[in-house]
Amino acid sequence: AKLIIAVDSNDGSAAAMRIAAAILRGVWVEEQNIADPAVLQAMLEANGLPARRVEDSQSQAVHERYEQDSQRAIDSGVFGAPTYVAHGEMFWGQDRLDFLERRLARG
Repeated sequence: AKLIIAVDSNDGSAAAMRIAAAILRGVWVEEQNIADPAVLQAMLEANGLPARRVEDSQSQAVHERYEQDSQRAIDSGVFGAPTYVAHGEMFWGQDRLDFLERRLARG
């Protein structure tokens, strides 16, 4: 999560969404070790982002935003990852993406 915050802060939301998708794919499809900084750096570079974002993710500003985001998730009732909220409705788990997609299509 801190890496995504660092990318969002430095490279914008579209870049953050790209790296988030790459990380989720790495975990759930490719069984990569995302605890390894070298794996994360390779993901960043493959998505046209600077590898130094791994270091940036350790900054005080990122830590503070992470704490704020975490509290907001707790206050919203989030209890696991991945969790998606669309139009006030919560979808938890990778196996619920089809429900989320249908909800998004309804608007």
